[in-house]
Amino acid sequence: MNIKFDADTISSMNVFSDVTGVVPRDCMNSEERIIFVVNQGQAGIAIGKNGMKMKMLGDMLKKEVLVVEYSDDPVKLLENVLRPIKLVSGYVASDANADKKLEASLNGKVNHSKLKLAKVLMQRYFNIININIR
Repeated sequence: MNIKFDADTISSMNVFSDVTGVVPRDCMNSEERIIFVVNQGQAGIAIGKNGMKMKMLGDMLKKEVLVVEYSDDPVKLLENVLRPIKLVSGYVASDANADKKLEASLNGKVNHSKLKLAKVLMQRYFNIININIR
């Protein structure tokens, strides 16, 4: 993974780190929200009690703030993105063209924005270009 950050993203990551005490491994910034990816076991620390740190960050950055816990396992990362929806099963498959896809079965409905985020993260970290959810 070779990701380059612009000055605004680095500034947002520094604010996140100062407020939460957690150094993010990645950040994606859009007009309406900012998503921080943190290492395994760091999401609870970053969010804070009752989401207090996220509320503070949202006020400071004037955007909705989301935190996703990273995993080297694409299925686990998908589960982390889609929380609180439960992932029943999932696996990574390759088709004849060597394109990777993620097949998943969920216990609940996924909103469009979470699915879009999952697709971006799967492609960014694992070169998975398709997610099929049942």
